[in-house]
Amino acid sequence: MPLTGTSTNYSYQNRTTRDSDEHAEALKDWNQIYDQLSPGSFEGKVVDLRFKGLQIFRETTNRAVSQNGSSWNGCFVVGIPVAMKNTGLFAKQVLTRDSMLTFRSDQEFSLTTPEGFDVVAVAIPEASLLEAMNPDSHDQLRHIFPKSPTVMVAEPHLIDELRNCLLSIFDPANFEPTLLRHPQVQRAMSSAIIGHLAEVLNSSSHAPLPTRSFKGRCHVVKDATSYALSNTTEPITVADLCQKLNISRRMLNYCFQEVLETNPVHYLRSLRLNGVRRELRQPLPAGTQIRDIAGKWGFWHLPRFAAEYRALFGELPSDTARNCRH
Repeated sequence: MPLTGTSTNYSYQNRTTRDSDEHAEALKDWNQIYDQLSPGSFEGKVVDLRFKGLQIFRETTNRAVSQNGSSWNGCFVVGIPVAMKNTGLFAKQVLTRDSMLTFRSDQEFSLTTPEGFDVVAVAIPEASLLEAMNPDSHDQLRHIFPKSPTVMVAEPHLIDELRNCLLSIFDPANFEPTLLRHPQVQRAMSSAIIGHLAEVLNSSSHAPLPTRSFKGRCHVVKDATSYALSNTTEPITVADLCQKLNISRRMLNYCFQEVLETNPVHYLRSLRLNGVRRELRQPLPAGTQIRDIAGKWGFWHLPRFAAEYRALFGELPSDTARNCRH
């Protein structure tokens, strides 16, 4: 059960999730879709704190996940990985523990994270950040707010200081959320966060560009996944992707293996299985059976479908439907 607290001037939630869709819904006012990519039961956690227009949150996921969406209006988001078993992919760029992901609310982002991903982030109104940084030129303004979602790097000790500042908020030994009922606490905490954020952004730069060959493979994967995600109601095949991208099956497979450490067949199947699960978690129309939903998503061999579903999510389709009715 989620642990929540609300007041007229702050809100707090500490929520454990058992499903990628449930996890996506945990961040209120965000528009997101999460698709689970690696097999096994999903476990996640979202701790979310909001006050004085700021949102500070930490989220963990145990499975590889594909995320797509946008944040609440008018904010700028900076996320810093805490732990990750492998590199991630953010907007066609490699994300490591020593880098930051940044984007504006009017920019849709795409993020593929490995298993064991842990990230802490802050979403701040753009006006508040500009006031703190006081940019003196249009060039600096463009640097602070890039035109598209971007991976940034900065002095390691500055990233560590911002990461540790945000993490300390979620450490019960250091902080009790009910203290935020005091305006003085809100002002002090807001000042500390914005100060660290302004310092790290002022010293930041775009992450080093990958080699041309790897960058090209990232583009192939991004174009392939974007096409697949925009046509989820159709059973997109590897042949469809090859034709759309004018690329050989061998090269497509190579790109997926290097960038996402999976193959396109597994990726496309995972998207379709996530689509089935998303529907099973909703009330089924009268007379609709699981096989009807499976067929809608292009699964015709029902025993194989059930086995693949169980391998990815750790439960049978009937278990999902039953659990969501209670």
